[in-house]
Amino acid sequence: MPNQPQKTLEKKPLVVPKTDVSQDDDKSTRRFVFYMVALIILIIIIGGGVLYWLVGDYIKQTNKNKAQDKTIELLEQKKKDLVQLKPNYDKIIVPGADGRSQADLILNAVPDTEGYKEIIAMVERMGRESGVLIPSVTKSATATPGDTTTQASTTSSYQIAVNIGGTFTQLLDFITKTEKSSRVMNFVTLSISGSTKSGVIASSATFMVYYQLPANINSTEAHLSSTKKENQ
Repeated sequence: MPNQPQKTLEKKPLVVPKTDVSQDDDKSTRRFVFYMVALIILIIIIGGGVLYWLVGDYIKQTNKNKAQDKTIELLEQKKKDLVQLKPNYDKIIVPGADGRSQADLILNAVPDTEGYKEIIAMVERMGRESGVLIPSVTKSATATPGDTTTQASTTSSYQIAVNIGGTFTQLLDFITKTEKSSRVMNFVTLSISGSTKSGVIASSATFMVYYQLPANINSTEAHLSSTKKENQ
C-alpha cells in the first residue's frame, strides 16, 4: 500500500466571545490587579515609615543611654576629686593662733565681692595710723578679667584714686601700709600737686584692687559629639 502523506491538524486559536459577562470579568480582574498593586505600595510606604520610626527611636534611646553613662562617669570622678580634696579643705578651715583660718585670710585678701565700702574703711584706718588726711576716695570703672594678665581668669579688678595730704614721711608710711595690707592692692601711680611751707604735700595715689568672680561650675552633662571624639 503506497505511503500516503499524513495530514496535520492545524490548531486554531481559541476565540473568546466578548460578551457582557466576559468584559465585566476582565474589568474586575484589572481592578483587582490595580488595587493589589496599590495595596502593596501602601504597605511598603507604611512599613518603611514604621521602620524609620523604630530605627530613629532606637538611635535616640541609645544616645540617651550613652549620655546617662557619661553623666554617671563624670559624677563618679567628681566624687573621687571631692574625697581627695577634703583633707585640704579641713586643713584650711582650722582656726590658727589668732582665731582666723587660712580660708578667712584668703577670702579677706581676695573677697568674692568688690568690697568697695570695706576698701574705703581700710584706707581711712591706714590714713589715721599714718597721720595723713584723706579728703576723698574715688572708684574707677571695673576691669574685665582679660584686662589683667597677671591674675587668674576667675578674678576681676578696679582702680581707686585716693587724695592724700601729709608730710613725705607720712605719705611713705601710708603707701607701705597699703602694700602690706591683708587685702590685695597694687600701688599704681602717685602724683604730687604741691606742698605748703609746713611740709604738707598734696598728692593723689591710685591702687588696683582685686576680687573674685562668681564660681563657674560646669554642668556634668556632656555632648555626645565630644564623647565620640574622646572614644576615637
